[in-house]
Amino acid sequence: MTVRRFAERRQWAVEKMEARLVLHEAAGAITGVDVELVIEGDLDAEQRERLHEIAKTCRVSQALTGSVPVSLR
Repeated sequence: MTVRRFAERRQWAVEKMEARLVLHEAAGAITGVDVELVIEGDLDAEQRERLHEIAKTCRVSQALTGSVPVSLR
């Protein structure tokens, strides 16, 4: 489930959501990715923390962390 969809289902006041990525490379290969999740809206600290937890378990995060095999086609 995406972070936005999670927030929408709970009718949380998310105005804007953005993921900012920084790739780390060595010898032509990606060795890491830093992700900053920027959430704008009227949310309390607990809601923001929950959205960050959901982001860590989404399919894209799982693919990037190696939990799910990725193939290039």
